[in-house]
Amino acid sequence: MRKGVKGGQLKTLSKGEIYDIHLSILRLLEEHGVRVENERALKILGEAGAKVNWKRKTALIPSYLVKEAVKKAPKSIRLCGRNSDQDFVLEGKRVYFGSGTGTTHVYDVFTGEYRKSVKRDVEMAAKLSDALPNIDHAWGLFSCSDVPSSIIGLHQLEAILSNTVKHTCIYTWHGKPQVESQIKILELVAGGEEELRRRPLVTLYNEPHSPLTYGENYLDSLIEWAKKGLPQIWYPGGMLGATEPVTLAGALVQGWAESLGGLLIAQLVNPGTPFIVGMASAGMDMRTASVVYASAEVYLLAIAIAQVAHFYGLPMFGLGGATDSKTLDTQAVAEASTYLAISALSGQNLIHDLGFMGSGLIGSLELLTICDELVAQLKRVMRGVQVDQETLAVEVIEKVGYGGNFLKEKHTRKFFREECLITELFDKNIYKKWKEKGGKTLEERAKEKTVKILREHQVEPLEKEVKNEIRKIIKETERKLSKPK
Repeated sequence: MRKGVKGGQLKTLSKGEIYDIHLSILRLLEEHGVRVENERALKILGEAGAKVNWKRKTALIPSYLVKEAVKKAPKSIRLCGRNSDQDFVLEGKRVYFGSGTGTTHVYDVFTGEYRKSVKRDVEMAAKLSDALPNIDHAWGLFSCSDVPSSIIGLHQLEAILSNTVKHTCIYTWHGKPQVESQIKILELVAGGEEELRRRPLVTLYNEPHSPLTYGENYLDSLIEWAKKGLPQIWYPGGMLGATEPVTLAGALVQGWAESLGGLLIAQLVNPGTPFIVGMASAGMDMRTASVVYASAEVYLLAIAIAQVAHFYGLPMFGLGGATDSKTLDTQAVAEASTYLAISALSGQNLIHDLGFMGSGLIGSLELLTICDELVAQLKRVMRGVQVDQETLAVEVIEKVGYGGNFLKEKHTRKFFREECLITELFDKNIYKKWKEKGGKTLEERAKEKTVKILREHQVEPLEKEVKNEIRKIIKETERKLSKPK
């Protein structure tokens, strides 16, 4: 079982400031509410005590409902892989890392060509995530441009499940019919409805529209997933100064109101359903109006977002390992590593988007490979300094004496692998040896390692009968959705 590392070392908000944000979230939901573009969800909220305006499709949500939902939601969620060794538990400030989903373009790792991403890229991303030891949860990184858009979520799910035994996260993609088929596929792979509920193999990733709007298809997905008691993420992605306030405190209020409103609906559908909260705020370059993934204000928000999640005691979704750079260069590694460190040290639980470039539009397998080693370094730092009788090493220091060395000591042989991280991609040779080994850059070494994994790594396959049934479900869903209404 994956243990994760403990974060929460970074803080920017005082307890009083967190409480002010909390009160403002409750006020916003109660006095202004959210727009709910789904009749089922409006009915659920209305019957629970929210003030529903059916004409405007809005719901004003009393504070007591939000507080009850927070109490009902699990504070600990077990996420499972096809292989139980890959299971892990989201709780407290434990941190886990994975890639994201939905990038539309890729630099082909074999040819270097910049092109639209296809299903094969999703398969490779899952396979690479399966092999990389510090990637805890596997995503598809890309979207499939070569399949019908009406069933893209089913093809994504098939591609990922077939190429990793780790826990998987998928985007909702187009509402109720598709999510129902996704659940059928998962029950097939897990061995039945009860077994899937006991060991959830996949977490659903869902997004409200900022500001304060819940789309019909997204709510259908939320409701269907909650009815089954399966884990899901409800994660608004606002943009400072565009779809949310430019002030960081205002962004926190709006984003958390959007996330907690989804939590409420899920708990009303099925009390105790596992639910992962959170929010992301991208910056906006006011000169160009382009999305900014990695910047000082975004990093600062990442710390504050985690503090609010810890205040509620709920498992949270986070973001790191992403860059605005359009190519794998110094900017890419600098931004990815900074974002990873800040999100992890703030104690975000389920960190995603490792391998994202170009402000979320480009996926990079090589950057994902680099992030795996960056995470290894982070995990070592976050594990901290072990202080006990053996590690204090007084006897060994006395034995070696003045002017000696510790290379031949049993103490060194016993502890050096545990204490000292051995890197693979980040070269530590002197210049002469580096040149003798080819003088390769980090980018070149990452590409070589990525290609080697894709060619050699073997994933435990799905059973042939299960694969065939999955394809039948995909075809049946495609026929159903292609029929004229």
